[in-house]
Amino acid sequence: MQLTAIRPLAFAVSLAAAGQAGADAFAIEEIVVTATKRAESIQDVPISVSAFSGDFMEKSGVEDLQGLGNIAPNLSVTKSTMAVNQRIMIRGVGTVGNNAMDPSVAVYVDGAYIPRPGAIMGNLKDIEVAEVLRGPQGTLFGRNAAMGALNIRTNKPEMDTLSLKIDAGMDDYDGYDTTIIANAGINESLAARVVANYTDKGGYGENLYDGDKDVGGNSAESIKPSFLYEPTEDLSILLRLDYQELQGEGAINEVLPESATTANLATLNFLGIAPDVSGLDHTINQAHNDSMTDRQWGATLDVTWDDVLDGHTLRSITSYRDWQNDTIEYSLFRLPMDDMTRDTHFASDSVSQEIQLISPTGDVFDYVAGLYYFQEDYEIDQTVHLGADFCPLTGASAAVCAAGDQYNANPALFNQDAESLAVFFQGTFHITDRFDVITGLRYTDDKKDGSLLVTPNNLVTGGLIGSAEDKQLKFDDSQVNWMLNARYFFTPDIMGFATASTGYKSGGLNSLMTGGGGLTESQRVFDSEEVTNYELGLKTTLLDGSLVANVTAFRTDIENFQDRSFQDLTFVIANAGELRQQGIELDVQYSPMQELFVSLGYAYLDSEFLSFDNGSPLPGVAGTQDLSGTANRYSPEHQINLTSQWTQALGDTGMEWFLRGEVMWTDDADVGATTNNNPQTIQDAYSLVNLRAGLESEDGVWSVSAYVENLADEEYCVGMYDQPNGGAFGTQINGTTLIRCVQGDPRTIGIRGSYSFD
Repeated sequence: MQLTAIRPLAFAVSLAAAGQAGADAFAIEEIVVTATKRAESIQDVPISVSAFSGDFMEKSGVEDLQGLGNIAPNLSVTKSTMAVNQRIMIRGVGTVGNNAMDPSVAVYVDGAYIPRPGAIMGNLKDIEVAEVLRGPQGTLFGRNAAMGALNIRTNKPEMDTLSLKIDAGMDDYDGYDTTIIANAGINESLAARVVANYTDKGGYGENLYDGDKDVGGNSAESIKPSFLYEPTEDLSILLRLDYQELQGEGAINEVLPESATTANLATLNFLGIAPDVSGLDHTINQAHNDSMTDRQWGATLDVTWDDVLDGHTLRSITSYRDWQNDTIEYSLFRLPMDDMTRDTHFASDSVSQEIQLISPTGDVFDYVAGLYYFQEDYEIDQTVHLGADFCPLTGASAAVCAAGDQYNANPALFNQDAESLAVFFQGTFHITDRFDVITGLRYTDDKKDGSLLVTPNNLVTGGLIGSAEDKQLKFDDSQVNWMLNARYFFTPDIMGFATASTGYKSGGLNSLMTGGGGLTESQRVFDSEEVTNYELGLKTTLLDGSLVANVTAFRTDIENFQDRSFQDLTFVIANAGELRQQGIELDVQYSPMQELFVSLGYAYLDSEFLSFDNGSPLPGVAGTQDLSGTANRYSPEHQINLTSQWTQALGDTGMEWFLRGEVMWTDDADVGATTNNNPQTIQDAYSLVNLRAGLESEDGVWSVSAYVENLADEEYCVGMYDQPNGGAFGTQINGTTLIRCVQGDPRTIGIRGSYSFD
């Protein structure tokens, strides 16, 4: 099945041929998505979905998932002190990446499921389209996606085309990157494409502790070859390979100034180990020599056979991925002292197989049916080492402490083997030419077998980081999920829909070390989340195609919500009660004239725990608290994404210039690492403003541009967490504590250019 080619999508403005008059000269281009496993106009798909072309993302400077979160309503992608701890959230719910939990938002690249959020830190280059699907997507997508899915497609090799594109840029923090895209039509049935990238970014931060050293830099290199073979009109074989290597120094985390009270700093000042509290200025005074090396390679074989079994399409997607990540956190306390170093190795080896049977269209009933299998071996190998300032606390001499890990280390090894098998079916009844009813059903069986071995070599690390444990763990669950949808076309350009659906996020195993006696075997296992979702939506194309406006109202209830809270130096996962996320999502694209387009994304989110009587306490307070009636973390009530671009020909020169502005505004939100309703971890509302201006040839052969991101140099936190081991350092006073801020990027100025050879 050949998918419809996608021209510049998502808010792109059609540039009609010279001489064309009327409103059609600046109509919004059709957006084609594959959210239903068929190529369909986004205006015909009865779900809440936003789509962005590679061209749109390139013009917006979107190079990774965090950037995608800046332009899509109700999508947020945040980083932490560990780069591998990436959190992908839709409608205020997501899962961090440095544990064995399944993600709440499933990510698919070219139809293949990526099981670990930390494995999606690379660049988004040569993208055809990125789809953001909100709400449970368990019926059609391989792994059950409780809150939504990101469906990313890269460009396929093109037949009968020989081309080379070079794209490069640099910024004022010693950052630069180069991407080369080569395509070759080898013969009439075989084509190849290669995308190679190298990126080096200087650090935004300055560390006073080690001589004003720049910190926070990272680099990446990748190569992605793909091969398309079409021996007949009905058979397509697409092989995609990729290799990627990332290196980084860890994100900058500063002390939140308003949390640095005299009382919270008293003990640290007395000991002479107070951190920098000058403000959110990317300046720190603490041990920070973190490092990360991330390597992965993968292969996806996509075979599509059309016109089989009375016009059906048979599709097979086979995927393999090997991911290895080594992260060293040089100081767990983030203070100007040599305390503890945590060395963690993450390894994921996964394979998936999906078979789809897609019926032909045109009859009263059409459908998609399939089988899905997924298997992953996952390992977390972690060791905590005592530094020179802490090892003597064990009673050993400095010489003995330095002798080796047999005395000063606390090793832990977690292994998990996960298997998932699913069968799914979704059918569409075309009741009339205007009215459709869509039903879906999926059965999923999940099994996880794991083990955890913690062998502390001293009382210090054993008490703070991980008590001795040797456990064999098991989780097993099966679920049936369903979807019922009604779609009605009031006119060919106005469609309304209503949906009721369920979703499922597999339970699993607590994978990390915990001090204070460790966890019992029952505490090491947490239950599955069960999601019920309702949506009402309207999709409209108005004013002769120059205005597209889509709106969706939703209510999502999550039972057995998997809450992950920070406790001293580790995290613990437990099932909360019931969480409700409800609101409205709006996507508008408008082209009032050929030179101008404007896009607006708006999200309203009302978050509330309907029941949560075992919530984490405020810092330094014993026991639990009832958080019923409070909001979930990372759930701002309002979000706005506004983009506008003016493009105009530069006389008769064959060139055109453009000016592009973007505003991303986010309301107040709790961005703390612990679900405890702590007012200290509320990030006040903030806005980010980006500007871009450039010149390009009308035929698209070359372009040059300059940009400013975060124009106002806004100071904001993408995440916050309590000062580690705050109780021992006296930073927890009357339910408050010293708060750490993972700061967003500062103002950045840069230039870019590209040239294509045909």
